[in-house]
Amino acid sequence: MDTFGTVLSERALKIFMRHADDDKTIASVRSFVYDMLGPTPDRGDMLYRYEHSLRAAENAAVIAEAEGLPKDDLIIACLLHDVGYRECGDDFKRHPLFSADIAKRYLEMIGYPQEPLREMVRGIALHALTDTLPEDMTVFQMSVRDCDDIDRFDMIRTAMLLGDCVNEKTNQEIIASCNQAIEVANWIMSLPRGTRTAQDMINKNCRRRIALLRDILAQANKGFHYPC
Repeated sequence: MDTFGTVLSERALKIFMRHADDDKTIASVRSFVYDMLGPTPDRGDMLYRYEHSLRAAENAAVIAEAEGLPKDDLIIACLLHDVGYRECGDDFKRHPLFSADIAKRYLEMIGYPQEPLREMVRGIALHALTDTLPEDMTVFQMSVRDCDDIDRFDMIRTAMLLGDCVNEKTNQEIIASCNQAIEVANWIMSLPRGTRTAQDMINKNCRRRIALLRDILAQANKGFHYPC
């Protein structure tokens, strides 16, 4: 038991032992994250989660370079932001706390400096928050959340969403689903961001999504006028 109130499995503790001699490089962290998520034939969702973490880390590199944030720290925080997904079982709402706990233990184990470690762990713990952000949340901590959100609205996730909106649905159902998705995208663009770069990136993704949804709406609305 620790300050986040999480208990790690025997499987996770064994992985920690295998990575006890890791250096502080991004490559080592990436290997640790892969092992912790543990994609297997029966848990293909964990491979998606790992690939999502890599994309969040790519967003981190862009934002850090543009905004003068510590690049390696932000990349590593984003790699670790979902590392607790497998450990939290079916209670996915708790994954930020599991991820923060695992990140804290791992970074302390490999001797990561304490000052950036605290920033990284808190950013991971708070990355699932939306418009209810603590007033003392730093730009770095918000950027972990921003990198996650940018990927959640990229073309891969947009393609997944479009499938949900249209698959075997009537025109009326499609219209309702698309309108709801547009509302969500507009809401996401209205949320506070840590940096202008993050805001620009999320706006670009959301506007592209909205444009595709409006194309679908145009066809679905036209369907009401087909001749019988």
